[in-house]
Amino acid sequence: MAASSVLPGKLELPSTIQELTKSNTNQIPERYVVINPNLDPSLESNGCVLPWMDSSIIIDLQLLFDFSSPCAENELLKLRDALSSWGCFQLVNHGVASSLMDQLHSVGKEFFALPLEEKQKYSRTAEWFEGYGCDVVSKDQPINWNDRLHLRIHPPQQRNLKLWPEIVPNFREALDEYSIEMRKVLEIMLRAIAKSLNLEENTFLSQLGEDSTFFARFNFYPPCPHPDRVLGLKPHSDSTLITILLQDKDVEGLQVLKDDQWYKVPVIPNALVVNVGDQLEIMSNGILTSPVHRAVIDKEKERMSVAVPCSVAADKEIGPLSELIDKDRPQLYKNVANYMYTSFQHYARGERGINAVKIKQ
Repeated sequence: MAASSVLPGKLELPSTIQELTKSNTNQIPERYVVINPNLDPSLESNGCVLPWMDSSIIIDLQLLFDFSSPCAENELLKLRDALSSWGCFQLVNHGVASSLMDQLHSVGKEFFALPLEEKQKYSRTAEWFEGYGCDVVSKDQPINWNDRLHLRIHPPQQRNLKLWPEIVPNFREALDEYSIEMRKVLEIMLRAIAKSLNLEENTFLSQLGEDSTFFARFNFYPPCPHPDRVLGLKPHSDSTLITILLQDKDVEGLQVLKDDQWYKVPVIPNALVVNVGDQLEIMSNGILTSPVHRAVIDKEKERMSVAVPCSVAADKEIGPLSELIDKDRPQLYKNVANYMYTSFQHYARGERGINAVKIKQ
């Protein structure tokens, strides 16, 4: 989602999904229907059995930087392969305490369990995406089956604390501590990704800069009586540099598209899903892949995840690194400033923003 206060026109702010489901009706309003079950066979609710994401795409962060171990080089090669083929991986031994991840899940679920009038005190507006509510969409686009609480967490001085729910005990403390841990994980991962491309370790960190923006997006997916007719998040790629996702501990729902095939992403206890964003694909000149992914809905169980999208400063110009451009691999993307705004404009129309900055060869 775009980190810009200027949003494209003809957008609307729909009712929350939780409010919609209280009607106890089996009818799904047309504005939420994104799948025609007679045309799209890619959902399991239509009888399709989707494969699981390759179980080998698990990266051990401790091994990556244990230079005394002969496994470190192999882990680095695994990382390069995962990011160039899948664009994402599951990160284990990342140093984030399981108790903190559990607490973040807990306070998030407590927030969404509040009465509507309490949650509305933290509501977003149609002009700005922070706060509680639904995603803003254009009138010709279906609405995600997803309520969310979207909060800026970095830089700390730019946090809008009025939107951080004080009514939920320990919410602010847990999110503040988690944001510190995410910054650590991001910095280590950017160093490792640079090493995997035979670049100087600080290459991507220097691109990130001090004015980088991190958000926390608490995604709440209520159950739906017709999960084959809605999507929690429609297929998209992230406009970010990297997104770090804490999945629901009990309910799966994340799926990744690879070679025109959808794969289910398993829930691995205490793992973080790390996802390449469009910004990193652009900087790597297409060596790394920003994967298309989606979130599906369970018929009976609610689901909640916490995504931390990390991006360069909104007005910073990005482009392919000169070290990754040569006669065999010419520049594949234009240099672009405020890419997140560009991406949001296309996302609202159901398109991929990265396609707008590709150079025709």
